[in-house]
Amino acid sequence: MHTFTRRLIKSQIGRKLTISIILFSSLITLITTGFQLINDYKGDVNRITRQFTSIEKVNLDVLAASIWVIDEKLINTQLNGLIQLPDITYISINDDSGQVWTSGSPTPENTIEKTFDLFYSSGRNNIAVGTLLIQADLKAVYEKLLDRAIIILLSNAIKTFFVAGFILFLVWHMVARHLHTLSLYCQRLDLDSPFEPLTFDQNNKQGDEFHQVSSAINTMQQQLRTSFSDIKKSKQELQDALTDRERLLALETSYKEELARQVKERTQELEQSLLVLKRAQEVLVEQEKMAALGGLVSGVAHEINTPIGICLTAATSQLVHIEELILLIHGENTTLEEINAILEEYQQSCELIVSNITKASTLIQKFKTVAAQQSQEELKTFNLRQALIDSHESMKILFDKQEVEVQFDLAPELEIETNLSLLKQITTNILSNAYTHAFKKVDKSIIIIRAKLVDSNINISIQDNGSGISRDAATHIFEPFYTTSRNEGGTGLGLSAAYNAAILLKGNIRFEPKCELGGACFLISFPLLPTQTSDEHTDAVSA
Repeated sequence: MHTFTRRLIKSQIGRKLTISIILFSSLITLITTGFQLINDYKGDVNRITRQFTSIEKVNLDVLAASIWVIDEKLINTQLNGLIQLPDITYISINDDSGQVWTSGSPTPENTIEKTFDLFYSSGRNNIAVGTLLIQADLKAVYEKLLDRAIIILLSNAIKTFFVAGFILFLVWHMVARHLHTLSLYCQRLDLDSPFEPLTFDQNNKQGDEFHQVSSAINTMQQQLRTSFSDIKKSKQELQDALTDRERLLALETSYKEELARQVKERTQELEQSLLVLKRAQEVLVEQEKMAALGGLVSGVAHEINTPIGICLTAATSQLVHIEELILLIHGENTTLEEINAILEEYQQSCELIVSNITKASTLIQKFKTVAAQQSQEELKTFNLRQALIDSHESMKILFDKQEVEVQFDLAPELEIETNLSLLKQITTNILSNAYTHAFKKVDKSIIIIRAKLVDSNINISIQDNGSGISRDAATHIFEPFYTTSRNEGGTGLGLSAAYNAAILLKGNIRFEPKCELGGACFLISFPLLPTQTSDEHTDAVSA
């Protein structure tokens, strides 16, 4: 019994639950007791008030008549009768002449008193004859309420004590002792020891909450033992793996040292090879420069050599004709027809010399446009659409027999500020190249010129529906003297001059292999306001 009581008292859950029940029951008891005492107090006060009302209805007229006739015996009899009423402790009557009749003892506090005016009815008139003061003592009411509160609280305290004790016993018997058993079982739990299942008292029925808890804990313990054995096995395997890792790290360190030594040796060999390659590269660059220069010189020589050779042949022929003319002039049988024939041949030779010298001069001038600065004129503001139209019209004179539909797709009000001569040189050369090469196998020739302003840059595209440019030729079209129609009189300087003009405008020109019309497409882009001086343009072109 002592052990049971000690365990019952030591049950923390039971104690907390018991204290909570006691506190809650006490709070409810206090609240209900307070409401009950308030109702009792109001009932006693209402009872006293009803007595005052009864006295007002029954005794006031009789007292007024007794005072009117000054019947002291009747007045005292009525006072003694009123003082016998419950809770009435003091009565006082004052008439209008100052005479006083009293009964009982007055109480200075914890009282309820009420004063009534006494009127005597004489016919239709009410005559005031005095006042009646009635005083009721509340001390008896308070004592009764106190006794009732003590009885209620004491009875509720006893009831709460027994209920809390019974609940404490139920909590210990049904919950706490099983939790205590579970706590002791968990403290004794050892995964290295043999498995011992958790069981509660036989009082627990099969399938109740504690039986479910014991089943869950036993299942969990079996799983933990399985996992623990796996962990021990994994730990041993991990230790073996760490041993192998240390051995591999040592082997890796030796490999790294050997690799570092080999890398160092190979690096030295590569540095020597790099020096050799740099020297070979410098030699190849120089050879490429010389090859390019040789190609340029051979192109220039080929183009200029033809008209100069013709001029030399014509001049030699003129010398022969001059000697023949001299012989005829000094001859005796010379006729005018013979002299005129020699002069006509001489005139033809002179015309041939002049035309070929003019052709050589034109070639030299075109070559200068490729190699040097094109224009020194100042920047000017102009309408881009009108400038492109004028450039096409001036170039169209040379190809007046060709019918080509030219479409201009740009804003009519677009005004720009740049070097107009360089822009015309770019567009004229591209359009001339299209008229010369593009439309040999096309029924209806079309050229579309588009332009738009993008982030202070002018982008111009010129495309046609011609036969296009092959991939091999496209990589060389901007090189000086490169042409695919040299046997037809082409010089290969047009697109090269256009490229240099675009560079002078601080822009660029490129060939687009795919376009809307399916032929050749050239894209030109340059800023509105050049940022370099003319000397810087010349340096860029020379480079």
